[in-house]
Amino acid sequence: EQYVNMPSGSADLEGLAAFVSVVEKDMQALGFTVTRHPMAGRGDALECVYGDGEDTLLLIGHMDTVFAREENQPFAVDGDRLTGSGVMDMKGGVLIMQASLAEVLPTMPKRMRVVAILSADEEIGSEGCSGVITKWAKQAFACLSFEPMRPGNTLVRQRKGVTAFQIACTGIRGHAGANYLKCASAIQQLCAVVNELYMLCDDEKLLSINVGVIHGGTAENVVCDEATLRAEVRSFDPAAIDAAWAKIEAICAKPGIPGTTTTLKKIAAHPPFHANEKSAKLLELVYAQAQALGMTVAAEDTGGAGDVAFAAMEGLAALDGFGLLGENAHTTKECGSLASFERNVKLSAAVMRALFANPELVR
Repeated sequence: EQYVNMPSGSADLEGLAAFVSVVEKDMQALGFTVTRHPMAGRGDALECVYGDGEDTLLLIGHMDTVFAREENQPFAVDGDRLTGSGVMDMKGGVLIMQASLAEVLPTMPKRMRVVAILSADEEIGSEGCSGVITKWAKQAFACLSFEPMRPGNTLVRQRKGVTAFQIACTGIRGHAGANYLKCASAIQQLCAVVNELYMLCDDEKLLSINVGVIHGGTAENVVCDEATLRAEVRSFDPAAIDAAWAKIEAICAKPGIPGTTTTLKKIAAHPPFHANEKSAKLLELVYAQAQALGMTVAAEDTGGAGDVAFAAMEGLAALDGFGLLGENAHTTKECGSLASFERNVKLSAAVMRALFANPELVR
C-alpha cells in the first residue's frame, strides 16, 4: 500500500525522488550497502551490495512506472485481487525481491555476494542505469529479474528489444479557409509518415511498430505548422530492428509534402534478452525448486523489454518474471494476485538458496 500510493512515473522526478528514498531505506534495513546514483533528468538508481564474496548473484528491478501523477490509481485489496498503479509492474516485484532476501540473507555463505540494481528509468529505456547493470553482470554468475510473472505462473525466458524514437514535422501555418493554398500542413506530413511506419510491421517475424503519442495543431481552422509523434519498433532479432531503423531513416529523409520538413530522433533503446545455455540450466533449476515446493511453473518469450537484457548480454545465466502475477500492465486497470506474492517469495528464496549452495549448476 505504501509503495503503490507513492506516485513514481518516469517523468515525475519529485515523486520518484521520494519513492527511491523509501526503497533505499528498506534495502539498507536488510543490511545492504546502498549507493545512490544521480541521473540527470531521470530518477536515481540504487546499487545495493550485500557481502563481499567472490560469487556474485545479481538481482534486478525498477522503481518507476508509466503513470503520470494525475493517473496514479490508489492501492486496494478485493479478495485475491490487488489493484493500483504499479502494483504489478513492478512495485510488487520489488517487494517480492525484498521479502525473499529477508529469508535467505541470514544464512548466505560468506563466499557469496548479492547485488541488487534498482533503476528508476526502466520504462524509458534505462539509459541512466544500464552501465551499472553491465558492471555487475560482468562479475556475476547469474541474474534474477523481478518483473511481473505472466499468466499461468509463467516466467520470462526471452524478451524483445525495443528502440523508441520521435519524429517531428514542420509546415507553413495559415488560415485554413482563406489561405490554405499557401500553407503546408505538418499534420498531413506526419500522417503520411505514420502510414509508412505501420507498413514496416511484420507479424511473421514478430516485428512491431507502434505510434503511441501524436501532438500537433492549435485549432481546426488553422493549418498546423508543428506536429510530433513518439513511437517504437520491437523485435527479438536485433538485426531486424537495425533493418527497420534503416527504413525509418529513409522514410524520414525523403522529400515530403512541399513546404514541410521531417526530422527523426532516437530516444532510447533496450536490447533483446536472449536465453543462452546457462539460462537454460537456470530454468531447469527453477523447475526443480518449484516442484519441490509443490508448484508448477512454465516459461515463455514475451514482447516486453526489460533491464535483464543488459545483464544477459554479458553471457551469464539469466531469467525474468519472479515478480507479482497479474495483468493489464501499463493501464489504469493494472492488478495483481495476492496469493502469488507469498508463492513467488518462496520460489525466489528457494532458487537463491540453490544458487548459493552450488553456483556451478548454472556456470
